[in-house]
Amino acid sequence: MNVSITGKHIDIGAALQDHVRARLTSGVAKYFAGAIEGHVVFSHEGPFYRAHVSVHVGKGIATEAQGEASDIYESFNRAADAAEKQLRRGKRRLRDHQP
Repeated sequence: MNVSITGKHIDIGAALQDHVRARLTSGVAKYFAGAIEGHVVFSHEGPFYRAHVSVHVGKGIATEAQGEASDIYESFNRAADAAEKQLRRGKRRLRDHQP
C-alpha cells in the first residue's frame, strides 16, 4: 500500500512517519489485503494536533477519518482507530450482502 504523509505548517519526523506507515498498513491489511493507497495529513490547530486519514481500498471503498488530541501520535491513533472501524463495517456489509 502506498502511504503518503504530509504536514500543514509542521515538520513530520522520521519516527512518526515510520509509526504511521506501520500502523496504517497493518490496520488496513486486517480487513482488505489489496489496499491501494493511504494519505495522512497532520495539522496543528491551537493546542491540538489534528490527523486526517483517508484510505482508498478499491472496489469503490474509501474511508476518511479524523482524530484530534494534544499529542500528535494520539491524534493519529484516534484517526486510525476510526478508519479501521469503518473498514471493518464496510467489510461486514460486503460479506453479508453478497450471495
